[in-house]
Amino acid sequence: MNAQQIALLFGLFAGDDVLAETYEAILEMAQQEVQNMLLEGVDETDARLSYLVAAVAFLRYTEITAARDRTACTFAGGVAQNTDAAQKLEFARHLVDAYRSLCRSLLQDDAFAFAAV
Repeated sequence: MNAQQIALLFGLFAGDDVLAETYEAILEMAQQEVQNMLLEGVDETDARLSYLVAAVAFLRYTEITAARDRTACTFAGGVAQNTDAAQKLEFARHLVDAYRSLCRSLLQDDAFAFAAV
């Protein structure tokens, strides 16, 4: 996994006003989270993993910032809703799901469950 590429992708997902350096801890946490999902012996330099890590970091960033979303005053004095936090979270989750699907050949199957013993 390429840390520089992950930071660039995170910036692309989060927006130009979000600096990846500010959220370096989230990027590291997301990278560890994805490493824990990997099958044994997987090539960690696969470019798809950088996208998945950035998407997971974006989801964590969105979860953290969603609680701070609130209305903002406009120049004319009216009140405008910045964005709906639920919409942001839903989009971030869909992004993670899409990249997890893209990387499914590299990840452990977490859907398996024993039906009987």
